[in-house]
Amino acid sequence: MSLWLRWSVRDLRHRWLLVTAIALVIAVGTGMFAGLGSMESWRIGSNDASFSLLRYHDLRVSLAEGSFVEQGTLREAATDAAGESSVEAVDERLIVPSQVDASSDGDAVLVPGRLIGMSVDDGTSRVDGLSVAAGRGLGPDDVGRPTGMLEAGFAEFHGVEETRVIRVAGDRELEVVGHARSPEYFLVIPPGFLLGGEASFGVVFVSLATAQEISGRPGAVNDLVLRFAPGTDVAAAQADLERALPAALGSVGFTIERGTDADVYRVLYEDASNDQTLMNVFAFLVLGGAALATFNLVGRMVEATRREIGIGMAVGAPPRLLALRPLLLGVEVALLGALFGIGVGYLVNLALRSVLESLLPLPVLQTPFEVSVFARAAAVGFALPVIAAAYPVWRGVRVAPIEAIEVGARAAKGSGLARHARWLRLPGHSVGQMPLRNVLRTPRRTLVTALGVGAVVAVLVAMLGMLDSFFDSVERIKAETGRGAAERLTVDLAGFVSRDGPEVVAVVSSESVGSAEPRLRVPGVLSRQGAELDAAVELLDSESQVWTPSVVSGRFPAGPAEILLSTIAARALAVGVGDSLILEHPRRAALEAFELVETEVRVAGLHPSPLRSLAYLDESAAELFGLSGLTNTLAVAAAPGKTAADAQRSLFGLAAVASAEDASAGIDAVEDSIGDWVNILRVVEVAVLLLVLLIAFNAMGISTEERVREHATMFAFGLPVRAVIATGVIESILVGLLGLLAGIAVGYVITGWVVNSLLPEVIPELGLDVVIRGGTLGTAVAASLGAMALAPILAVRRLRRMDLPGTLRVVE
Repeated sequence: MSLWLRWSVRDLRHRWLLVTAIALVIAVGTGMFAGLGSMESWRIGSNDASFSLLRYHDLRVSLAEGSFVEQGTLREAATDAAGESSVEAVDERLIVPSQVDASSDGDAVLVPGRLIGMSVDDGTSRVDGLSVAAGRGLGPDDVGRPTGMLEAGFAEFHGVEETRVIRVAGDRELEVVGHARSPEYFLVIPPGFLLGGEASFGVVFVSLATAQEISGRPGAVNDLVLRFAPGTDVAAAQADLERALPAALGSVGFTIERGTDADVYRVLYEDASNDQTLMNVFAFLVLGGAALATFNLVGRMVEATRREIGIGMAVGAPPRLLALRPLLLGVEVALLGALFGIGVGYLVNLALRSVLESLLPLPVLQTPFEVSVFARAAAVGFALPVIAAAYPVWRGVRVAPIEAIEVGARAAKGSGLARHARWLRLPGHSVGQMPLRNVLRTPRRTLVTALGVGAVVAVLVAMLGMLDSFFDSVERIKAETGRGAAERLTVDLAGFVSRDGPEVVAVVSSESVGSAEPRLRVPGVLSRQGAELDAAVELLDSESQVWTPSVVSGRFPAGPAEILLSTIAARALAVGVGDSLILEHPRRAALEAFELVETEVRVAGLHPSPLRSLAYLDESAAELFGLSGLTNTLAVAAAPGKTAADAQRSLFGLAAVASAEDASAGIDAVEDSIGDWVNILRVVEVAVLLLVLLIAFNAMGISTEERVREHATMFAFGLPVRAVIATGVIESILVGLLGLLAGIAVGYVITGWVVNSLLPEVIPELGLDVVIRGGTLGTAVAASLGAMALAPILAVRRLRRMDLPGTLRVVE
C-alpha cells in the first residue's frame, strides 16, 4: 500500500496543474452550492431575531385616510376589547405625510415621507421599538421637542449625518439625534411601490406630542399597535376588536391588520423562501456543471493511464492492485476538492453577507457556515471523482493486455460519429477538417463537456435575463410617466381642501409653477369573485394638459361608475373591458371622519403601466367619495425656464403641502434598488465565469495529453505550432458552441419560470414580461466561447518545448 500511495502522489505531482484545476472545479461547485443554499436559513434566522428584538406588533389598527380621533380613544377601546391581561404592550401613534428636506451643501435631498409620532416616555416604545443605528435614541427629554430620528436606510443612502438639522412639512426645523431601524421599515415601502423606498421616501420618528404639534393636530391619533402576551389567540383578539371598535369610533372607518400580513413582513419572509427556490436552481446548475465537468475530466485523465494498466496486466499484476493507483488518484482529487471547497464556501459566505448587509439592513444579521448544506454538496463533489476514476479503470482491466497497450489509430474500435462525416463535403484540407472530426469522433466526451459548459451558461443567462425583464418594465413605466409635461411634479396636500381654496391658490401662485390641476387620490381595494388587490385610485380630468394615462384597450372613464385598470390588474382579477367589479373605498362622513363603503364599477379601459395598483376614475366620481369640490393632490407643471426641482423647492415652505416630488422619482428609486440586487448576482456571475474557464482549461490540458503523439506527428511532418493551436481553438469553440446553445435554451426557460411563476408571488404589484436582451446573449457568448477559445492558447509553451523523438518513441 505504501508503494501505491507513493505512486499516486507521484501522479499528483506529474499532473499537479490539472489536478489543482479539477479540484478547483469541485470547490467552486460545492462552495457556491453551500453559499446559495444557505440564504433562506440566513434570512429567516435574521428576520426572526430582528423582529423579536424590536418587539414587532401582533395587530395594527389604522383609521381611514384623513380620519383622526382623540388620544386615548383607540387605547381604551382596544384594551377593553382584548382584555388588559392579554395585552402585553400598546402604543397610540399619529402618522402624517410630510416632506423631508435633508439637503446639504451641493447635495439636494428633498423627498416625500411621513412623520411617525410614538411613545418615547420610557426611552423607546414597548412595541415596534427602534434600534439605534447611529447617534442616540429618543427619550423622555424629547417629548414635545423638535427632535427626531431619521430612518437608517434613507439616511445611509443619502449620507445624512447622524446629528444635524433637517426640515419637514411647513418648513419646520427638526433636529436629528440619530438613525433608527424600525420593524415596520426594515424594508422601506413607499406608497405604490415595493422597491426603492430608502432612496425616495424619508421616515422621521418623533415623540407623539411633537408630531401633534408639527401637524397642527393637538391631542389627535390615527394609528394603534398592539403586542399580546405569549399564548394569546391573535385571530380571536382581532375578531373582538372588529366587533368593539365601531361602537367606540362611530362612523370613522378603520382597518385591522395582522403583523404577519404587513407588506414588510410578508416580503421579507416570502421573498426569503421564493428567492431560495431560485437560488437552489442556480446552485444545482452550478454544482451540476461542476459535477459533469469533474466526471468527464477525471475520467479522461484516468484513461490516459490505460497503457500502463495494460503493461501491468502483461507482467502479471492482479487487476485489483492495478485499479488501486487510479482510484487513489480519484480519491485524492476529491479530498483536495473538498478542502478547497471549504475555503471557497467561506469566501462566498463573506461575499453574500456583504451583499445582504446592503440589501437587508436588519439590526441582526446571521450568516453562519451551514455545515449540513456544505456536507451535501461535498458528498457529491467527493463521490464524482471516485466514480469517474472507477469507470475507465473497470473498462481497462476487462480487456486483453495487448488491447490496452495499443495506442493511436490501432487502439480505436470505432470512430463515434466521425464515420458519418465522410459523406459530408467539408471545405479545406485534412487539417482544416480535423476539429469537426475530433468533435464527432468522441461524442460522449463532447456531450458531457458541452453540458457542463451549458449548465453554467444557463445560470448566467437566467440571472441576466431576470435583470433584463426588470429593466424592461422600468423603461415601460418611464415611458408612461414621461408623457405630458416634461417638468412635472406630483404635489400631495396635507388634507382635503377646496379646489379653489387658498391652499391651491398658494401652489398655483408660486413663481416656479406654470400650471396646477387639482385631483383626488384615495386608497381602495378592488375585488371580484374572491380575488382582491390594493389600489391607488386617482380621479382626474381626461382632458388634462399636464398628464393623463394612455389607454391600450377600451376608453377613458366617462362617468362616476367607470374605472381604468392596468392590464396586469385586469389579469389578476380576471376582468376585461365591460366587466364589473367591486371597489371598496373611503367616503367622508364628517369633517375628519371617513367610513369604508363598497361601490360597483365597470371597467371602461386598460392602461399599459406594469404597476398593478394604479387605477383611474373620472373626476366626476368625487361624489362617490363624498369629496365633491375637494382635492388632496395636484398635478403640477413647472413654469417655462424652470425645472421640476425648482418647483419642488419653491413649494417646500407651504404649510398645506405635505410632499412634492418629481413624477418619475418613484420609478427612478425602483431602478436604483434593482441595481443593488445586481451585486448578489455578480457573486454568482464570477463563479460561473471561473467555472467555464476552469472547464475549458482542464479539457484543453487533458486533450493535449491524450493527443500528444498526434501533435508530435504533425510537427514531424512540418506543421507549425500555430496550425496545431488553431485546430485546438476551433475544436474547443465547437464544443463551447454546443454548450452555449444548450445554456441559452435552458436559461430562457428558467427566466420564464421566474418571471411568470416566482416573481408574481414576491412582487405582485409589478408586471414583468420575459425579456433577454442582446447584451445578455453577448455576455453568454463571450463567457463560453471566449473561455473555450482561450484555453488551447495556454498550451503554446508546452507544445513549443515538446521533445519529438521522445514523444513518438513507443515501447510495446
